[in-house]
Amino acid sequence: MRKKIFAVLVVIISVLAAASVASGKGESNSFTDESGSRITVKEPFMRIISLYGAHTENLFSLGLDREITGVSENEAYPPQAMTKPIFSYHDDAEKFIAARPDLVLIRPMIAQGYKNLTAKLQKAGITVVSLQPNTMEEVYSYWKNLGRLTGREIQAQKMIGQFQAGIREINSLVKAIPLSERKKVYFEAIHSKMKTFSPSSIAIFALKSAGGINVAADAKAVRGTNIAAYGKERILSHAKEIDVYLAQRGVMNRAKVRRIMEEGGFRAIKAVREGKIYIIDEKIVSRPTLRLLDGIYETGRILYPERFNDVTPLKEKSIITRAEFAEMFIKIMNIPLKTPDYRHDILKKPDIKHKYGDFKDVDYAGNEYKFIETAVSRGLFDDIGKYEFHPDMPAKRGDMAYSLFVYFDFPDAKSVAIKDVHESHPLFNQIQTVAGLNIVKLNKDGEFLPDNPVSGKELFQIISKAKELSYKEE
Repeated sequence: MRKKIFAVLVVIISVLAAASVASGKGESNSFTDESGSRITVKEPFMRIISLYGAHTENLFSLGLDREITGVSENEAYPPQAMTKPIFSYHDDAEKFIAARPDLVLIRPMIAQGYKNLTAKLQKAGITVVSLQPNTMEEVYSYWKNLGRLTGREIQAQKMIGQFQAGIREINSLVKAIPLSERKKVYFEAIHSKMKTFSPSSIAIFALKSAGGINVAADAKAVRGTNIAAYGKERILSHAKEIDVYLAQRGVMNRAKVRRIMEEGGFRAIKAVREGKIYIIDEKIVSRPTLRLLDGIYETGRILYPERFNDVTPLKEKSIITRAEFAEMFIKIMNIPLKTPDYRHDILKKPDIKHKYGDFKDVDYAGNEYKFIETAVSRGLFDDIGKYEFHPDMPAKRGDMAYSLFVYFDFPDAKSVAIKDVHESHPLFNQIQTVAGLNIVKLNKDGEFLPDNPVSGKELFQIISKAKELSYKEE
């Protein structure tokens, strides 16, 4: 009898333990942060200050907003981050304490350099957690830990699933590229110090996921970071095999093509001689956020534009929306994607008509926003409001004429009679140019039909024809 009772108790205890784990309680809600502190989450934190841009992005990706009570001074993505109060590790602890956070998220650089601040916060009863993954395996654990801290474990798992699905989609493109055609790349991290990335870093994961071959695979990480010393001599030892020279631009590396081209001895590098130098935003190739997928995709567009800019699905559309128009134009012309500026750079431009992220009718957690913002930054739309883009509205033939006129450097066009477009029309010059160059044909009645929608096939043919007549060098 006692054995039966004992067996029943064991079952009950096991069930209760499993339920505790499933609900996020118990040992599963404990982990060790980068400072070596054991963090146990008894209840989700509800007032969070984030002092690192990746933390901020990921908290929003987990579905948080009102719980985020402060962000670091440079952050501008997602757009909601611009509405949050600014905090810095240079601030006095009293400023943090006055905001009444229950959690301050930092990274190792802050933990090591500003121990006095973290000690004061902890003394005031505020939990301070230091997190920063350096490899993709660590990224998944990092997302899970953010989920534990905020009670968003399910959302964290969905983030991981979303990211892995994106990687599988990109892998399907890369698998079709023969090994003999794979590009060999040197990926610069800090030009002034001739540093690259460690082979296990997030940036090199991005490069390899996009089908690139890292020529600096023998680089060694510096003090456990994702940066690796390499040196000019070792870079030049690969001079003849470097097909693409890729450099990240960020706070630590103000990369410029001219500077790389003019670096002593770099003319020996194949990619430099052939003009294959590209700059990419560090925020999409080095940060552990979902936008890493954008960084991989953008790297793929640099290395294999014909593979990563496929517009076949768009060509089959009978009517192209404004969002699809932006995507098709950006892909056909392989225009580099616009990424959000740092907050301090945005604040320097108070008079600009549109700021990245302003559109209230665009989903900034989706896929189309990056093409829309890139097209808008290039001035390809003349009729945007400050807060509305109307992404689902059909693109008009007049819109198409305007974009072609703005982007391409066309030769002089002959004047043609257009029955439905007169000199008083706001797009008269643009329509005259594309019609006069026979890029866009008039119908049998001599009409342009500027308010009519455009099909994907027609748009592809027109942009391709415009590209043949005059290609705008990047």
